[in-house]
Amino acid sequence: MNSFTGGEILDQILFSGCFVCGPDNECGLKSTFRALETGEVEGVFTPDVKHSGYEGVIHGGIIMGFLDEVLGRLAFNRDRLFLTHTLEVTFRKAASPGKRLTAVAKEEEWSKRKFKATGTVTDEDGDIVAAAKGTFLVMSEKMEKELLPEGRRMKDEG
Repeated sequence: MNSFTGGEILDQILFSGCFVCGPDNECGLKSTFRALETGEVEGVFTPDVKHSGYEGVIHGGIIMGFLDEVLGRLAFNRDRLFLTHTLEVTFRKAASPGKRLTAVAKEEEWSKRKFKATGTVTDEDGDIVAAAKGTFLVMSEKMEKELLPEGRRMKDEG
């Protein structure tokens, strides 16, 4: 199950076909996310067999995609969109199909045009599956306007 016990789920699905969060992507992760009181972002998903690289082992690219989304969504806390610039992931333990994964991302540095973040993915036992650090570009307001349908702006312009 890809939901939380308590807490407000972020309504930030901008494209229903998104691989990581899109509810309409058959092969996708269907992850859900929430902003924590600390300013961190938490995401959850339960990988399926179709996300495997080897039998019984979730593909590392799936874990990387999940981390990329969780770290990048820190921009949503500031009502902005993001583009990934760099992402470095260290894998520590294999993840298994059917076992819920939780990721938490923390903002390390913010400037007008980019931000740096760190995060981890843990399994149901609380063991760290992977850790990441990345640099993300803050999307220009012009690009946001081009990508988002009318009425779906991340921040109020006025």
